[in-house]
Amino acid sequence: MTSRKIKIYLIFLMTSIILVNPINLQSVKSKELITNYDNANQSNTVSSLTPNSFENETLLAHHMKIKVNNDHSLKVTSTYVVTNNDTQPMDFFAVEIGKNISSVFSFDPIGTLSFTWVINITTGSLITVSMRYPLFPNETYVFSIEYRIDTVIYFVQEPIEYYGLDFEVTHPRKTALFELELCLPTESDLLDQSPPEPVYPNPHRIVEEDGLVKIYWVLENLDMDDDDVFLIRFVTRTTNIPNNSNLKPLFYILTLLAGIALGSLTLFLIYKLKFKPAESQLVSSLLTKTEQEVIKAINQDDGVSTQRRICEKTGYSKSKVSQILLKLEQRKVLVRERWGRTNKVTITAPAFKTIGVSEEKTE
Repeated sequence: MTSRKIKIYLIFLMTSIILVNPINLQSVKSKELITNYDNANQSNTVSSLTPNSFENETLLAHHMKIKVNNDHSLKVTSTYVVTNNDTQPMDFFAVEIGKNISSVFSFDPIGTLSFTWVINITTGSLITVSMRYPLFPNETYVFSIEYRIDTVIYFVQEPIEYYGLDFEVTHPRKTALFELELCLPTESDLLDQSPPEPVYPNPHRIVEEDGLVKIYWVLENLDMDDDDVFLIRFVTRTTNIPNNSNLKPLFYILTLLAGIALGSLTLFLIYKLKFKPAESQLVSSLLTKTEQEVIKAINQDDGVSTQRRICEKTGYSKSKVSQILLKLEQRKVLVRERWGRTNKVTITAPAFKTIGVSEEKTE
């Protein structure tokens, strides 16, 4: 596996991740502008795209996670790793979802992102995400879009009973790596007979974790507007409870306690072993090498240092450190304040406080 793919897989560990089509915002006749999640400055304007802009955007990776809820609605989270191939900076990223959706939310490793959500009667929903800072040529940016889809699961009674989902994905850009993770509802299993086939196309793997069945597909080197359809057939499990009515309360209590204990232990291990290292890798990928060295130097002083000490630790000149700190301050990663003849520097973004610290503990 190449180092590029290893980096992409580490990014995927961060998200717990849409049906999209590239479009030209100038040609969209919107029915309703739903919302803009910018708490500081809400706006009802939609930026326009040039017709060729999508050709200059490449998805290094797209990880889509679909959770089938117990009410048979879908929670969809798409995480995009996008790079800019143009000569001009990118300020936003637009995707079209050809389904009725609700509860839209967008975020990156630092926090919530501003976006506009436009409903179109013919094409579905258009979501335009404003990037936290301009994406310059050949740079990479990671962000996620989350939403809910209702009334897509159907029920078949004859000749056998099962639930079905036919999910179509239209890839919005040229995509180097696409991963789809689909999780069935609790107390559900894939159909164990055919026809029909329980899963199509053949998945990369099927696993059961904490009583949940998860199916994974991996596709590579996809062109813009390529379509893929994923079919799933599943049934609800039948739980056998002891017939003795005196044992039923005890059975429920023991099952509940065991589930709480196992779930807590699993979440703790996942957080410790997966989430924290992945988060550090993901946040580091947003920084240049010199910016990482400066962040590490500040974290060696527990997240609060001086500009003079940063120069000593990194070996960089005063002017170079000053330029790096200015860029990081504009991204709201840290703040500077005058302190005697130098500046006191404090990291304010929680996601950046572990850079360098976790590496020292590992060593």
